[in-house]
Amino acid sequence: GLHPTTLPFIAESAYGTIMARNAALLVLLFALAGSAMGFQLGRASLPSLRGSRAAQCPAKSSLRMQARPDGDDTPPSGGALDRRSFGFSSAFALSSLIFTPTAPTWAADNALIPADLPKTYKALYCDRVVSDPDFRKAVQIKEVPMRLPEPDEVIVKVCYAGIILGNEEMRVMGIGKNEDLKNMTEGFRTGSEGLGVIVALGQEAADQGFGIGDNVAWASRNGSFAEYNNVRWGYLQKVAKLQPEALAVRISGAVSYSMLTRRLRADEDMTILITAAAGGFGHMAVQWAKKVCGSRVIAVVGSPEKAKFVKRLGADVVIDSSREKDLSAAIRRAAPKGLDGVIDTVGGEYINAGMANLREGSLEKKTQGGKFVSVGFSSQYPHNPKALREVPTAFNAEELFWAGGSQVNDKFQSIYSSFIPVPLAVAARKEAFELWEEGKVRPVITKTYKGLGSVADAIEDQINRKTMGKVVVEIQRP
Repeated sequence: GLHPTTLPFIAESAYGTIMARNAALLVLLFALAGSAMGFQLGRASLPSLRGSRAAQCPAKSSLRMQARPDGDDTPPSGGALDRRSFGFSSAFALSSLIFTPTAPTWAADNALIPADLPKTYKALYCDRVVSDPDFRKAVQIKEVPMRLPEPDEVIVKVCYAGIILGNEEMRVMGIGKNEDLKNMTEGFRTGSEGLGVIVALGQEAADQGFGIGDNVAWASRNGSFAEYNNVRWGYLQKVAKLQPEALAVRISGAVSYSMLTRRLRADEDMTILITAAAGGFGHMAVQWAKKVCGSRVIAVVGSPEKAKFVKRLGADVVIDSSREKDLSAAIRRAAPKGLDGVIDTVGGEYINAGMANLREGSLEKKTQGGKFVSVGFSSQYPHNPKALREVPTAFNAEELFWAGGSQVNDKFQSIYSSFIPVPLAVAARKEAFELWEEGKVRPVITKTYKGLGSVADAIEDQINRKTMGKVVVEIQRP
């Protein structure tokens, strides 16, 4: 049942293990021989020591390690005690080779691999694409073989994994850009966000400044719901400490920051509407908009508890949609002059409410209208019953999300997807991490789930709107 690419690694490891054991036995024999030799030398010299009191108590200088002019520390020469100490020192030096842990070594394929890297590990696996959005039914924990890193990869010991609403359900269903997973006859791993420690790496990753022991956060499709993860170095972000809050910055924080600074170009003169403001993405967007950009922030949430949570984060106005019959009217009361920008992750009626209050532009006055950024459409995700109802909207959020790009309507209002050029995204990610490390924003984790077996629980709680802030699973202790 092993993948063919793992066989050379296993064979090489088995051969290396046998050779290492043989070498250890030889070293042990040499150590014992050296110890015996030292003991015999010392014993043979004892009679000569009995005849002289001075010999029994030699000068202290003859017992100390003396430094030669070239800086090499060696035992002092001459005397029976010196010969005996040489014998025991040799034995100790040889035997220490057996008990000293083997340092990571470069393998034949230019990968730095530690000797204690496990051959297998546990991962949350989906055998095939399913039609049911129930993540729990689609996955199982499997023991999978360790794969050596490619030159541009590192192997990370996963300590924490993040949950992105809708992401995993779309993966197991093969929706959108996940359609290629339908052809994965051997199944695929799940999980996108991770935080952990590098335990092995390829030459190219090492050349980029990464090393064993580095703490890193990442986002990729390779499967962070696992004890170990192979990740390309380009997806990595070094972090000083293994703080799970870093997962709130890696995707949700970095994307929301880039949308505010690169798309909306938010500043202190603007009024910004943020929907689902208590979620992993929204609670970071509120803080960037208020604490970094200085904008007036109107936040939309779904419960009184979440309203209090977002108010503490700095939102100027909080709208509890569970208490509003007309969301558009509630927004109009909060922003009678119109909105300069909207960041939406909900879709459906939230698009219509936001667009209805977005400031209009004019060709005659040469003014630009407000800007709407569509980051997601959770009200239309497969797990949501509302997705079964077609909600007419000002634009198709799902098409915009998967296609990317932007558009301008007849009111000179700009509508953007969440995709921006890679160089801009990388720069924004770097800035976001720096601002977090400086304490400008405070990612919030209200609950940490424990173990691979709790991933489905975390996803279900998020779907059922029981969570606030970033949702994180502790895969294993750092």
